[in-house]
Amino acid sequence: MVSLENRKQLFLLNLLIFLTFDLMLLGAGVRTMDAGLTCPDWPLCFGKPIPEYHFGVYLEFIHRAIAGLLSIVFVVFFTLVWRNKSLKSLRLSLLVGLFLLIAQVIMGGLTVLKLLDSIIVTLHLSLATAFLLNLYVVKQKLVLDVNKNKFLIKAAVWQKVFKANIILGIVFVLLQIVLGGLVASTYSGLICVDFPTCNGQLFPEMTGPVAIQMLHRFGAYWLALLSVILFVFSIFYSKKIGLNKKQRVLGVKVFLLICSQVAIGILNLKFLIPAWLSVVHLGVALSILLTLVQLLYKIKQKN
Repeated sequence: MVSLENRKQLFLLNLLIFLTFDLMLLGAGVRTMDAGLTCPDWPLCFGKPIPEYHFGVYLEFIHRAIAGLLSIVFVVFFTLVWRNKSLKSLRLSLLVGLFLLIAQVIMGGLTVLKLLDSIIVTLHLSLATAFLLNLYVVKQKLVLDVNKNKFLIKAAVWQKVFKANIILGIVFVLLQIVLGGLVASTYSGLICVDFPTCNGQLFPEMTGPVAIQMLHRFGAYWLALLSVILFVFSIFYSKKIGLNKKQRVLGVKVFLLICSQVAIGILNLKFLIPAWLSVVHLGVALSILLTLVQLLYKIKQKN
């Protein structure tokens, strides 16, 4: 557990994770409701720090305001950790986080100035995901204090297989989030109006928006397979791997989240991608990612 002297840092870190997660969901809402250019300039909005109220304008304005708050909180957190000699092991991760935050601010401005260019929008989402992942890894290091705990040593082969499955899952979720952002930014979500076929074809010609949509689907299939393997390991091979109850629960949680995500993806097609369901889709994807990271760090601990 985190020491008393580091609880202030943990509180700020949890706040940063909360703000980043919510900011990403709000960003998805801004995108799906076509509110990305309701403030046509940047960093001001219609030349004003606080624009006149309009629902679409305020979706984008609040998105910017939360981003500004997040930046301030990160600077405070960065300063506190950097001055704490007992947290030297976190400094490199924080420098990476600072780089990602600066790049994200620049990309946010370019998103508006480049009129929602699909590549810029996708990079904006990708950097946000990387920043959230960085924050969550820092939290695992701070809370679990990996460097001061013994790693599990029994059933090494089974553990390596289990960990490899988790790492593959993390990679696939990251790719799916990027592909999902590309699907949304290129308006490829409804290029295939049916499921599991694409306009009546199981293997349509992989060109343009169809290729983007199908790559996203194929990634989902592989991720579903990985989740089944993870579920089987968590339930039937937990003793060989050396998993405790919390670790087994996390493994099952990943499986259930991915099942839910597949169902949400299908419902998005059925209901023609409503904005709220698109936001939920991203929220579940981020939850899967963070749960996998938590599980990866949990299995490194003896208790």
